Amino acid sequence: MHLRSNRSGNVLIFILMTVLLLGLLTAAVTKMSGGSGNMDAEQAQIRTAKVVGFAVDLKRAVENMTRAGKSETTISFASQNLTGYGTPDTAAANEVFNIAGGGVGYVEVPENISNGSQWEFYGFTAAPNVGDDATPDLMMVLPNVTQAFCTSFNTKAGFPSGASIPTDSAACVHDTSKRFSGTFATAGAINTMDTATFPDVNKPYPSACVACGGSYHAYYVLLER
Repeated sequence: MHLRSNRSGNVLIFILMTVLLLGLLTAAVTKMSGGSGNMDAEQAQIRTAKVVGFAVDLKRAVENMTRAGKSETTISFASQNLTGYGTPDTAAANEVFNIAGGGVGYVEVPENISNGSQWEFYGFTAAPNVGDDATPDLMMVLPNVTQAFCTSFNTKAGFPSGASIPTDSAACVHDTSKRFSGTFATAGAINTMDTATFPDVNKPYPSACVACGGSYHAYYVLLER
């Protein structure tokens, strides 16, 4: 009888421990589900940092190349990973992704922040209050990003909390027919953004995510002009 009583007691303790562990597990799952928005925001911040880090490397490379005497019109983004920017090694010293040129290692677009579009490079848009607004800047653009990433990117760019995503109503910062090949837009072909939709009409925005063409597109100025 005493042995049976001990066994019964052990079984009861085991059951109670199981219930306790299940309760803790349920609470943890509930907390994670309830905080999924925060988890998504955290992941967006990590991916934003990766995108900005890549852009900073490209900006530094372009600036170094121009300081070394390369003309801004000879800068090339030729890469085996990109479509529409020429053949790698054609002009190695002018190629940003070539060890003989800018020396930047290509970085894949992070997952789950866009529809899978490649990095794009343009010279037809003037970023708000950056350089001469009558002259287009050399930009990297990550097109068709998610709204969550767009918001995170703008936060990284210094937008105040809760700020609306700006619009590029005049044209669109993303246009694959205008991929950079050494020529910058002039006169009426320059896309001037709607500064009034940005948080501060007087502040320079060398990077931001804007809405146009029914999608969100993040840009980063590589060479201010």
